[in-house]
Amino acid sequence: MMSHVASPVSESRVEKSMPKPRVLWIDGVGGFAMCDGNEVSLGQSFPGNAVDLAIRGDLSRRALIFRRHGEDHLIQPLQTVRLNGKVLERAAILSDGAVMTIGDRIELKYVRPTRLSGTARLELLGHHRWQPYLTAPLLLGESCILGPEPNSHIVCPDWTQRLVLFRHQGEWMCRTSGTDPITVGGSEVSAPFPLVPGQRIRSDEFSMTLE
Repeated sequence: MMSHVASPVSESRVEKSMPKPRVLWIDGVGGFAMCDGNEVSLGQSFPGNAVDLAIRGDLSRRALIFRRHGEDHLIQPLQTVRLNGKVLERAAILSDGAVMTIGDRIELKYVRPTRLSGTARLELLGHHRWQPYLTAPLLLGESCILGPEPNSHIVCPDWTQRLVLFRHQGEWMCRTSGTDPITVGGSEVSAPFPLVPGQRIRSDEFSMTLE
């Protein structure tokens, strides 16, 4: 079931969007674009196309926009987009499991593992790929869960603990359910600690970097 929102998102507003999202690389798990802006644009991958997320495939320069709407996300089509098989003519709220078809062939699934967080994962279906390569982008709410449980935003099957990323005073922080020592940039830290781009975060169980 989809809910429509009458006010559209104009392309002129997209031109002023946040810089391209950083990517969280987790050893043995993958790379995840951390989309924390209020608006996230998606379009075709080619040099000079300044969209936040790019797909290698047959779609428009700007195909659609995702926008934070309270604790939810809405989708605003800029080309022909079907949501669960129905052509979108205006912005609509996304629900967990919704499938977006962009043009004729590109399918994208919206996955919101838990209602306790506004964060959602975008999964490409079929043979299409993100450019640059990603496991998945994340449309971030106020928190993001990494762990072995299937309701984690990033499922890390070999972990025994859970990491929670959360917004605090304009930056992203990290806390853990484990007790193992954690180093950031080679120095031991206590949780919660800031998620600093370019610094390696390590414990006996995991290693990751925000680039």
